[in-house]
Amino acid sequence: MTKEVETIALTRINNGAHYNFMEAVAGKAKADAKVYAKAQTQTDALTAAVKAENDVLVLSRKSALSDVIEKADKQRDGYFSGYREGVRSYCRFPGGSEKLAADKLWQHLTDYGITPKMQLDRETGLMTNLVEDLQGKYAAEVANLNLQPFVEGMKLANDNVRMALAVRDTEQSAEVLGALKEMRARTDEAYQSLIRRINAYAEIEGAADYAAFIDDVNRQIRRFKQEVLKTTSRLSPKEKEKKTAKLLAGLIPAFEKELGLEEKSLSYAGHTAKLDAKTTLYLLYINDDATNFIWVKIAGEKLVRVNYMAGPGEPGGVGQATTE
Repeated sequence: MTKEVETIALTRINNGAHYNFMEAVAGKAKADAKVYAKAQTQTDALTAAVKAENDVLVLSRKSALSDVIEKADKQRDGYFSGYREGVRSYCRFPGGSEKLAADKLWQHLTDYGITPKMQLDRETGLMTNLVEDLQGKYAAEVANLNLQPFVEGMKLANDNVRMALAVRDTEQSAEVLGALKEMRARTDEAYQSLIRRINAYAEIEGAADYAAFIDDVNRQIRRFKQEVLKTTSRLSPKEKEKKTAKLLAGLIPAFEKELGLEEKSLSYAGHTAKLDAKTTLYLLYINDDATNFIWVKIAGEKLVRVNYMAGPGEPGGVGQATTE
């Protein structure tokens, strides 16, 4: 039987893994002098398609909601600054109930460490928890200092930011998904054209000149079938965690580019959380720093940042956050 490149269900590969697979095949074809000599047009077409697919993976546009977010963010920061200064003023009291309340609220502010220079999503998540505390277990202290208007203003502005961010993320995800579907189809077509040509030459001329390329691609295909396409229904918890880590590793590079971060600056910390019954969140550390993190979800086979904070002292939680 003639040696040939095996088949793989390309439509079942997630976007990050799809890009990695295609980039590797294009690179192997171009690096193999004999393959490139026989299939230069097809190889160049695949290389161009892979580049276009990568461009879409990092696609980001300015949403009309950006102005809404910016305005609400400024309002929120104004209310927060007013609240902070109010607490600070009462801390200067020589004694009394106001002094005790202010000291407690100041420590609360210190624990959260919120500043307007924080990443927008992190500030939003922290502010959500801060306001919940101020309207709950610290409501008496807030009332004692007559700071309710600032807290109510923070809540309203923060809710506006949070909702606008969620809508903008949905818009961008929909845009990227549509473009990715088109780009992936073009890449798949270019890949199939290259593979058909190499398989045909291997059958007509013999596989000797193409064996190295065919073997390399087949090894990659088998690995993808085992690691990427393997179903999780029969996997042990350890195997599922390993599969999750590999899936995230395939999606992280595009997410880093989208955020403007350096390559390999993000890593999966192994911690997850449930946003709701159907949505799993994953904790990523920036430069392996447990105090500098991002929570993400997988949406449409890409990573999307989520405004979420775990409980105080937990990984990805309030007690772990730092300012930037």
